[in-house]
Amino acid sequence: MKKTLPLLWFTALLAACGQDQDTTTAKDTPAIEDNQTDTAEKTEPKAPVAKDDGLVANGAKPVKLAGGYKFTEGPAVAPNGDVYFTDIPNNRVHKWDVAAKKVSTFMENSGGANGLFFSKEGDLFACQGESKRVTSFYLEDGGEKELLADQYDGRPFNKPNDLWVHPNNGVFFTDPNYGRKDLSQDGEHLYFITPYRDQVIRVDKDLKRPNGVVGTPDGKILYVADPGQGKTFRYTVDEGEEGALSGKKLFIESGSDGMTLDNKGNIYLTMGTVKVYDPQGKKIADIEFPERPSNVCFGGKDGKTLFVTARTGFYSLDMKVARAGFVDATAAIAGDEFKIVISCIKEKLVYDIKEFTTRTGQKVTVTFKNNDFPPHNLLFVKPRTADEVATLAIALGAEGFAKQFRPDTDKILWGSTMLDHGQEATINFSAPAPGDYPYICTFPGHHLLMRGVMHVVK
Repeated sequence: MKKTLPLLWFTALLAACGQDQDTTTAKDTPAIEDNQTDTAEKTEPKAPVAKDDGLVANGAKPVKLAGGYKFTEGPAVAPNGDVYFTDIPNNRVHKWDVAAKKVSTFMENSGGANGLFFSKEGDLFACQGESKRVTSFYLEDGGEKELLADQYDGRPFNKPNDLWVHPNNGVFFTDPNYGRKDLSQDGEHLYFITPYRDQVIRVDKDLKRPNGVVGTPDGKILYVADPGQGKTFRYTVDEGEEGALSGKKLFIESGSDGMTLDNKGNIYLTMGTVKVYDPQGKKIADIEFPERPSNVCFGGKDGKTLFVTARTGFYSLDMKVARAGFVDATAAIAGDEFKIVISCIKEKLVYDIKEFTTRTGQKVTVTFKNNDFPPHNLLFVKPRTADEVATLAIALGAEGFAKQFRPDTDKILWGSTMLDHGQEATINFSAPAPGDYPYICTFPGHHLLMRGVMHVVK
């Protein structure tokens, strides 16, 4: 069933917690120091119990980064690797700075924020459980950017809990009713907010108490945990922009709070411990933390740090695997072929991939997608010639459109034509001699923001 909402320009989401606790005015907690008092367990962190040595880094143990909170939840990784998490009863969102190795308060009066997720545009989405809505926020200052959804069928939601943003910019979120006697809706369901924010669609009405939700980077598979039934389900996400689901299957006979995926396709559940299952549903690891985990995500500069919210604490664990979809821009992959997808971010005038690395001689396939409304192209040029090529494109003047704003110059190596919204093109070439090769959009003025670099190594 579909319900109309006002049209909104951007997206983000806050998920409401599955707890019913009183809000306090406790102060923000810095990173744990040797002499700091907190309410977490004082015992030495337990070594992770993992059946698969290919997951946890050799000798790694859980590290307590901060403590003294009431109930931590909703970790989400920002584009630069920093991690944001919520303290629901204290009504705050916190930020872990991976470079400075310290925590700070990002937002006060968060509306009972629980689950968080970052869009490709770099905006923070949140389910605000107490406010009964899903909202997006600017990362720069925490200001509200867009109200995504606050009702279905004319009635407010229960307590939006967790969310995941699909590659098409639509949002799946769960709406259980933790901590409240009366339902606002006629049950506890799974919803989808369409990419253009004009509809909220109930996509599964047969869940008992849904909680964690996460999908694969390609947007084709969705996992939803239902602790009310003690089960986690797997769905196929159908083509289109309505979040339609098919092929619902029982994936694991276990519920979960928050969940995440790694780059091997393994799924991480939080139910007493962090339980890891392979893509076929076989349990491959059981990782213990000093406090009961509530949610989990990968973050850090290399994407290989597992961050865990656990009751009063915030923890990390070094891993051998990285977050799902993570691409190390500074390292070339092995093999004779290299494939990458580069997209335009809607209404931002930037590419979503600003750098990548390949090896001389590799067969490179670049799929370029224009998700933005203005026309864009992507041209690879010789080292240190990006501004020169852009100036030549501007000089085309009235002839520019006919020539796709592609000047006649040997400085351009490979590239696409000018693509309209929704179009895509494939660029194939063999990686050249070592060096840094810029790629830019040559539509007049766009090159100032729409640029990146391909690093080529031996």
